[in-house]
Amino acid sequence: MLRWILAFLAIISLSIRADEVVEEFATGAINWSQGRVLAQGFGTSREGMPAAQRRLLARRAAVVDGQRNLLELTKGVRLTSMTKVVDHVLDNSAAASRVQGVIRGAVPIKESYQNDIYTVTMAMSIGGDLLYAVYPDGKDIVAINPYLGHTSSRLTALLHTISPYVLWLERQLIVPVHAGELFVLGSDSDAATAQRIIEWIDLNQPADIAGALRQSVNEYAAGEFTGLLIDATQVKNFELATIPTIRGHDGKVIYPNQNTSYSDIANKRGVSYDLDIRDAVKNERVARVPLIVRAITTYEGLPSDLVLPAEDARKIMTSKSAQAAMNKAGVMIVISI
Repeated sequence: MLRWILAFLAIISLSIRADEVVEEFATGAINWSQGRVLAQGFGTSREGMPAAQRRLLARRAAVVDGQRNLLELTKGVRLTSMTKVVDHVLDNSAAASRVQGVIRGAVPIKESYQNDIYTVTMAMSIGGDLLYAVYPDGKDIVAINPYLGHTSSRLTALLHTISPYVLWLERQLIVPVHAGELFVLGSDSDAATAQRIIEWIDLNQPADIAGALRQSVNEYAAGEFTGLLIDATQVKNFELATIPTIRGHDGKVIYPNQNTSYSDIANKRGVSYDLDIRDAVKNERVARVPLIVRAITTYEGLPSDLVLPAEDARKIMTSKSAQAAMNKAGVMIVISI
């Protein structure tokens, strides 16, 4: 079972936000929110040498040790439900050479020298050059038979849900005679929506509450989504991967598919992860109007394949803008510990 930490790593003293998704190991960590592998290296030198030479040789030894640890951690990075990096380099000398070349290109991001011991922290992206080293052309990661849906009219569900709140707020703010009027909640969905609006107001303190809400309603109703945000907090057996697969309830693949840009996946990483949906919606990967869907389980023993309910899959496949953003690596997944 993987051990997750929410705070500043004790092994590697780096600036990590408390809500970032970090997987910790003895020699380093994988920061899935930043998309980086972090590894420490230590080095010493023989006594009797001049101080400057001892420091130089200790640093060289620390970098070599850090690169070795970085390689071992990188081999364990899960790419998809079916493969880790090690699966691609074990019997493939060309891929192994490419990955080792990427490791040698990593540079220390933090260094210290104390009591003749040199310490370095190495960092490397789990996207970019690493993905190109493993998947030179990206053909192996896109689905052959993507989920096929039917396009429909523009989405208007949120319009019906939030508009009453907007009108009520305007009456409270503009017409004093209605200041004592209560908004009547008719369902659990109404209560949940009201709670989200209250949290949003408390967090952002917008100058024009009704105007900001109305703008959000109009943008959502227009169906112009800027990313795909998947709430997977209820999926307990999900394993993080660089390129997880998203499926409909029938198992058909939604993401990635033959329309997905491999260059965007490689350069931006397939997805990013967060622990708080309120932070995730503001992430530049999916902001400013993400389509929010939920995952309900993993698919048939594939730990990094998330399954969406039928209605949520339909929302994606009936929105051209959601698909366009998704296929340019505009995907975030919110998990729980």
